[in-house]
Amino acid sequence: MALLAALAFAEALVDPTRQAIGHPANDVWNHVWGYWWVARELAGGELPLHTDLLNWPTGGSLWFIDAFGAVATLPVQFLFGPVAAYNVANWAQLWLCGIGAYVLALRVSGSWAGAFAAGVAYMSSPHLLAQAYNGISETLAAGWLPLAITAMLAAAESPTPQRGALAGLTWACTVLANWYYGLFAGMALGAIVLNGVWGWWPRRLRGADWLALRRGLVTIGGGVLVGAGIAAWPFALFVSSMHADDAVVTRNPGFVWMTLIFHNMTDAVTLVRPGKYYSPDLKAVFDEDLIVVVYIGHALLWPALAVLASRQRKLAWPWVVFAAIFLLFTLGPYLYVAGDYVQFLGGWIPLPFLGMFHVFPMFDRVAHAYRFIIGVYLALSVMLALAIRAARMHGLPEMPVVAAILVSRVVETAAFSPAVLPVPASTVDVHPAYAGLDGGAVLDLPVGLPVLSRSTYMIAQIVHQQPVPYGLNDPTPPYIYYNHYGQYLLELERSTVALTPPRLPWLDIELGRREMARRGLRWIVLHLDSYPKPQAAKLAKFLDLTATPHYADESLRVYRLDP
Repeated sequence: MALLAALAFAEALVDPTRQAIGHPANDVWNHVWGYWWVARELAGGELPLHTDLLNWPTGGSLWFIDAFGAVATLPVQFLFGPVAAYNVANWAQLWLCGIGAYVLALRVSGSWAGAFAAGVAYMSSPHLLAQAYNGISETLAAGWLPLAITAMLAAAESPTPQRGALAGLTWACTVLANWYYGLFAGMALGAIVLNGVWGWWPRRLRGADWLALRRGLVTIGGGVLVGAGIAAWPFALFVSSMHADDAVVTRNPGFVWMTLIFHNMTDAVTLVRPGKYYSPDLKAVFDEDLIVVVYIGHALLWPALAVLASRQRKLAWPWVVFAAIFLLFTLGPYLYVAGDYVQFLGGWIPLPFLGMFHVFPMFDRVAHAYRFIIGVYLALSVMLALAIRAARMHGLPEMPVVAAILVSRVVETAAFSPAVLPVPASTVDVHPAYAGLDGGAVLDLPVGLPVLSRSTYMIAQIVHQQPVPYGLNDPTPPYIYYNHYGQYLLELERSTVALTPPRLPWLDIELGRREMARRGLRWIVLHLDSYPKPQAAKLAKFLDLTATPHYADESLRVYRLDP
């Protein structure tokens, strides 16, 4: 499993201190920056809850979404840097996915070969590999979910304080590693409790022991207290960071709702249609390089469902229900099929997610319903282990069956699913001119790059370590937009006219320039390669007139903004 994870990330692991896992136009740079920032704050004796490095000149409250991975890899970062730490975290998390599914499937099926197949099938899920392509490292932490469910099942079946505490601890790790997966584990816990009560009730009529049920509920309750005690404070800090007046990242219900409806729709067809079909196709609609993959894979689906025709179907049915529930939530608030919402009686067909969004507090922050597909993958992987156990009981040779399933699963993921294998790498190559920038904020131009592509400026910040006006969400930094000097830079950038006007509003420009310098903007870096040549020349001419040239080569020019 460790080797499979390494093969998936082979392009980055060839040079792990300079090559970061993921496509360069996606979230890679934000996450590498986050690893660096968390380590920088902790090394300085501060909790990473507020930063003056982004949103200059005000800064803002920030919770790095993969703080768990950043803290876990601190030794790697101190020795080899943030890129290596980010890569190690991704590799370890994908490996843990295989281990976690193996442990859960072994407990359910009792088959070592089936559990191994389940682990490989789960860690090679197209959705997980697509998230690695997107550079969203915390979504690879899906290995904690099966570990938490395994501990919860153990605590429910043989209640002891130790098992309850272990269940609480693994649930807390799941919550801290990824809030979505913490929610999924909570849903699984609720199902385990309901199943226990439901199974006890008919036995009660036959004199079943009430004390046994109470002991189980007390154990689970104790585990919940342990988990909540560990995760509550970090979760409260995370929530407060999004609600703060100076929040760098916000997730209000209105924004989440618009994202669900117009950006993160789950097309039911893409669950089973092979090929490079995305749900939705963000490149075609929004010109984004992020890929959204919910493809289940026939090499997993049909062998897993085959168990329902065997003597293992009694063990499989709870996992069928588990998969069905998560599949319904994967589809989001309304049924979306073949590129459009399905109309019925004059409106869209509502799904269970819609009710939970309006009733359950956590769901109004769930902007990516498609991430529920992880629960489907996990349930089908467990059913796959049961199917392999059933095949052995029917006299079929176990190892050839396992080998055939695993080869078909990996080949399908690589060649016939929307995932990209091996996952591409992003080269960290910061221009040496950045090393000499100190004493004030840095403005990189152009402003008008897509937000994720513009995050390459944050990698340069790892070198120069000065504040920048950019945040994580705003297309245009507010301070630049409302300053007269900044406004004119934006006009020159956005205008298709190749020459500057014969007369310029010099008073406004000079007042804005002085205000920027007074507030601490010291450097302007003009990336020539990011503009058409006439436009780059136009901006360079304006900056030659209004700032002091500091450095120049064929790719960029650096200007100093003197008071």
